[in-house]
Amino acid sequence: GAAGAADGDGPGGGRARRAAAYVLGVGAVSAEACLSGLSNVYFEKVLKRDTAVSFWERNVQLSGFSLLIYLPMAAWAHVGDSDAGWGSLLHGWSSITWLVALLGALGGVLVGLVISKVDSIAKNLALSAAIVLTAVLDHLCFAGPMTLPVVAAAAIVILSILNYTAP
Repeated sequence: GAAGAADGDGPGGGRARRAAAYVLGVGAVSAEACLSGLSNVYFEKVLKRDTAVSFWERNVQLSGFSLLIYLPMAAWAHVGDSDAGWGSLLHGWSSITWLVALLGALGGVLVGLVISKVDSIAKNLALSAAIVLTAVLDHLCFAGPMTLPVVAAAAIVILSILNYTAP
């Protein structure tokens, strides 16, 4: 009856829950996009500020702030593992895990180098072009989906690149 509908089990209850989840999802993605844009602009400002600090010194400085966040998180997760001592903080890391971590670190350095030479808009356009290329290669090599939203997004990226590079 009415209690079931309020819980989402009755008619219309599941629809309301899906609508709420949709609104929450759109809000979360919008917040992430805003925060990502702000962090890109701040990162570019920090890298291009007229100071005596080199790119590499700035990169170490920024990674130090990341360590302040991630080391306590790793230690907290590690404390819950009663079988592991502090000497085994990276226990269970396979060679592929190390490779992915190394590629992530190198990707961060590459992003810093790109932003130090061009602006964050060009970096984001290059990233978008790489995603479009990945989608096209996925479709050609692995029969991945080439749906209308994928094609429309690719067209928007291509038009954005053409518009950005036009005189």
